[in-house]
Amino acid sequence: MTFNHRFWASYFHSEFEPQLRATVEVLEKRLLPAFAGIEQEAEKASEEAWDAFMSMPGTGDEDPGDFAEAAEQAGVSRYMLLDSIRQGMVNLFAAALYHAFEQQVMLFLRREVLDPTEENDARFFRMEEFQKRLKAVGVSVAALSSWPTIEELERVANTVKHGEGRSARELHKLRPDMFEHPKVDLGPAFRNATPRVFQPLAGEDLYVSLQDVQQYRDGLVRFWTELSEEMERASSAA
Repeated sequence: MTFNHRFWASYFHSEFEPQLRATVEVLEKRLLPAFAGIEQEAEKASEEAWDAFMSMPGTGDEDPGDFAEAAEQAGVSRYMLLDSIRQGMVNLFAAALYHAFEQQVMLFLRREVLDPTEENDARFFRMEEFQKRLKAVGVSVAALSSWPTIEELERVANTVKHGEGRSARELHKLRPDMFEHPKVDLGPAFRNATPRVFQPLAGEDLYVSLQDVQQYRDGLVRFWTELSEEMERASSAA
């Protein structure tokens, strides 16, 4: 196979890379800023709960301390809910980033790598097929420096979607810190334990950071640059 590497290098740069960058930019600049005021929103919820308690008809036996505690709990609950939604959003975008990349790979696989008679055969629409076909013509995807980042991101995406399972266990070996709540330190015993992952889309049990998402984006962008370079090398050697 001789790659049309000039066309694809340009396409990777003009189409694929901007898609990946824009995905993370939406998270950074449009969505996460909406959560910047959740502390104030929690305080407001607490104040509203206090006002509601104090406006209730009384019997004379009420303890204002109980009202204060309940109002404080209303604020804490509101904060925890919004913070969990924020975390779930970051988790979701990590998964979305991987699947956006996966679809880019499938486009390239079908348009450039597969034979035209295979282009619409769903049996070949797999990442393993992509790697196998490229390796057969001298391009080892797994040898690229960006590939370990992509493998980690794949495990993140699977864990976000499915919760506990093989991907979660493999990810825990690579990144145990990702299963630790960033605001709660439960100690080394918890960090070494097998993770229980129930609701990562609700912002629980898996804690992908914005920095993680940014690093994954950079890894995906680097992958397309590295792949275009390897395609050029393979075409020159053919």
